[in-house]
Amino acid sequence: MQTYNLRYRSLDKLKEYIFEHEIIDSTSLLIQIFSYTIETEKLDILLRHLHTLFPSAHIVGTTTDGEIFDGRILTKDIMLSFSQFDHTEINSYMLPLENESFTCGQKLAQKIVTDTTKAVILYIKSHEINAQRFLDGMRSVKGDLLISGALSGDQGNFSGGYVFHKVQSGENHAVAVALDSDRLIAHNYVTSQWEPIGREFVITRSKENRLMSVDKMSVKALYEKYLGKEIASNLPLSGLQFPFVIKEDGSYIARTPLSDPRDGSLIFGADMPEGQKIQIGFADAQKMMKNVRRILEEVNQKPVETIFIFESAGRRRFLKQYAHYEIEPFAQIAPVSGFYGYGECVTDAGKLLFMNQSFSLLALSEEEKAHPKELIYREPRDDNGDQQILRAISNIAKVSSMELQELNQKLEERVREEVAKNRKKDSIMIHNSRLAQMGEMMSLIAHQWRQPLSAISATSTGLHVKIELDKYDKTFFLNALDKIEEYVKHLSTTVNDFSNFFKPSKRTEESTAGEMIERALFIMSASLRKNSVDVVVEDGAPSKIRTHTNEVIQVLINLIKNAENVLLKRKIEKPIISVSAYEKGEYLYIEISDNAGGIDEKIIDQIFEPYFTTKNADDSTGLGLYMSRFIIEESCGGELKVENAKEGARFTIKLKK
Repeated sequence: MQTYNLRYRSLDKLKEYIFEHEIIDSTSLLIQIFSYTIETEKLDILLRHLHTLFPSAHIVGTTTDGEIFDGRILTKDIMLSFSQFDHTEINSYMLPLENESFTCGQKLAQKIVTDTTKAVILYIKSHEINAQRFLDGMRSVKGDLLISGALSGDQGNFSGGYVFHKVQSGENHAVAVALDSDRLIAHNYVTSQWEPIGREFVITRSKENRLMSVDKMSVKALYEKYLGKEIASNLPLSGLQFPFVIKEDGSYIARTPLSDPRDGSLIFGADMPEGQKIQIGFADAQKMMKNVRRILEEVNQKPVETIFIFESAGRRRFLKQYAHYEIEPFAQIAPVSGFYGYGECVTDAGKLLFMNQSFSLLALSEEEKAHPKELIYREPRDDNGDQQILRAISNIAKVSSMELQELNQKLEERVREEVAKNRKKDSIMIHNSRLAQMGEMMSLIAHQWRQPLSAISATSTGLHVKIELDKYDKTFFLNALDKIEEYVKHLSTTVNDFSNFFKPSKRTEESTAGEMIERALFIMSASLRKNSVDVVVEDGAPSKIRTHTNEVIQVLINLIKNAENVLLKRKIEKPIISVSAYEKGEYLYIEISDNAGGIDEKIIDQIFEPYFTTKNADDSTGLGLYMSRFIIEESCGGELKVENAKEGARFTIKLKK
């Protein structure tokens, strides 16, 4: 095969070049156009002329952000590449991108790919395509497909540009060339070398390749916060120099935005999944060029008759004049052509990837024998010290980032340790509180059982006396046994209620405020009766709510018990506890108040603290109110607060319906 590259100046010059190099029309001729200009009229004229001169040839191309021409970088030109194959069949097709990306890729491959396809050259013009999904669609047609190419450029406008096929040009299209041959040798290479600086961020909202928020802020707001308003206002172009980087398989892949929907989000060329960690990237120019030199030396040992380079526009902008030094030596091996675009398609280690900010190369040959050259390198000159300054800035940023991450990791470890300690402490508190409540519950059970046990005892004594006096009366005995059965049922009900109370379920249940209040008062009823405490209930909340019912009842009992204790301690003449329930909007409120005179304002803000108590240490653990608030807020997602009302303290439970 033979490749001839030409910088287009005029039709006459083109004809002279074709005649001089004896380029002949055939179906095995591939003509590629790489154009910095996006003027459709000028390009349409060129396409028509080429098609007239070479009606059988496959003509494809794209607009660019700069052209690569035999070791030189052009920025305002049209470049033509003529590749005449001897043993390779060519198929080409241009597809409108009207469907989902995977489907489009699949459809394009089905048009041109065969069992003998060795390589595909691909150009895509779209700022909203999910390029990785597109490539996956193509490879679904042929699993070992080698694809090389790029997304079109358009002078950094991110709004114009085209791809070409024969005499047609199209925006929002993809054009591909399939090369079919048993004799063709194809090699793909890629390097990126962008590294993270600064802290890690987490993608918090996205939809496939549309990134909406990072760390719960819009992606544009993130650019503005960390890189400044000027960078943020110039997106997506400024994203070429400040990409995000994502760690995959131990290395970093750069991601740059392709379009700005003007709603705070940005569209990328691959999925940006929620939960993915990303960082802002910065490059090491020295490492960039070192890696390209490694590719150069490897390519020099392979059979090569033509080289196509597809490189990132952002990479060229970063390297500036130094970009020439990485391109230049390849022209010593074979004719070189290509362009700078907004993303590269490459097969690397068997994987088909969409890359940003990379250098990618496709080497082709129909000849099996390699012809290594004695390569001459021109070392970059840094007269102004620009690269030295960039390396220093990069190193400062990288080292500072590493130190910050190490500090964050240490802080996270300390936080985890403290959280574990607090959880253990909370667990002990809960256990102690539970033990204390079990003691109180045993006292309440004793109150509940005292009356029915006394009644059973009295009834059985009466029966015993009747038997001793030989005054057996069948009706009397049956009535007495019925009463004993009722007393036993009451005892059984009490046991069930108390045992249920001590088995708080992880599952939520539906209940009304009235039902929960009734169950709490049943458990407290004997103690309240014994101490002559009146209870007034006002239930204005008929709606059912779903919550941890037993745990709410536990809190109600604790609040009622506390109210009873303070009423007795202060020897209130007519002790009253009021329990009311009402609804307001989407919330249920339960209030427990008393007429004991209220809580001292000096300590009212401390009563929910652990181990705080106004009782003797032997009489209280100081955990009851702390645990009550913990249960309502942590387990039930509600609120528990206290205030002094007219006659005494008022505790309010707030739960979402």
